[in-house]
Amino acid sequence: MSDESAVEKTKQTYLLIIYSFSNSGQIHEQRVKTIPKWGKPMTNFNFGFLERGTFKSQKAFMKADGTTKIDTFRFETGTKPENVAISTGGSSTSPFGLSLFQDMNANNILDNGDAARGTIRATDDTSDVNDAAFESLNVILKQGVYFAQTKSFATRDISYTLFAERAKTGEANPLTSPEIPLGQISQDLQKTNRVNNSDTADNFAFTLDSSSSLDIDVRELGSKKGDVNIRVVQDLNGNGAVDKNEIVVKGTSTLNGSLDTIAGFKGAGDYILQVCQSSGNTRFGVNFNHSAV
Repeated sequence: MSDESAVEKTKQTYLLIIYSFSNSGQIHEQRVKTIPKWGKPMTNFNFGFLERGTFKSQKAFMKADGTTKIDTFRFETGTKPENVAISTGGSSTSPFGLSLFQDMNANNILDNGDAARGTIRATDDTSDVNDAAFESLNVILKQGVYFAQTKSFATRDISYTLFAERAKTGEANPLTSPEIPLGQISQDLQKTNRVNNSDTADNFAFTLDSSSSLDIDVRELGSKKGDVNIRVVQDLNGNGAVDKNEIVVKGTSTLNGSLDTIAGFKGAGDYILQVCQSSGNTRFGVNFNHSAV
């Protein structure tokens, strides 16, 4: 048996029709899916225009059937290059990936001519595909149409939510994805990383108990010019975004701007230290100095 596909154009949508030819020569028509005019079947969700400061979220589900699953989310950005934060959160620990593409030929379809603007990012920054339920991208995007794409390599069902928000360049990360999980901090801890226009923020997720206090300092390293700002946030309502009442404390910068500090941080709970690009390409070191109280 051989199969052919044809696309029948209507006024507002495209309809994918699969024609099956049986051994007797009889033609069987199967209408598979109505496709919005802005995409192909692979474009599952349309966020439309991302207004600055407007939080977007979409729940999605991938059914495990032995094949790789892909969901695609379309959105548009404004005239000024600005930071766009995208993350996923879910209950599954199945291998999961996130990537970002720009619609280079302005045909509103994700195809081979579109350029990658963000790579699949692992929460531990060590591999392209990881075992965590959270993935994130933080990148400065110029005006255009973009496609965020999630991919599952798992044999288990996955329920997840994709979050997206646009902010001014140089502002703090508006999302709370626990990109770099540190667990409970009960002793001194050091980390290094980098922020730039392709990765504008890092979220260090940590837990603190009631008998601990932290002095946190973030020092800019190397000779490349750049600047970072820091703050600690807490996602109290679990919606994946930093709401106004969830900023716990902001860092204090030294006069020359190379060191940002938070002193005497206390209180049992789950927190996120956000290290965010203010300008340039910056390599930095984070020190969590622990003491008992």
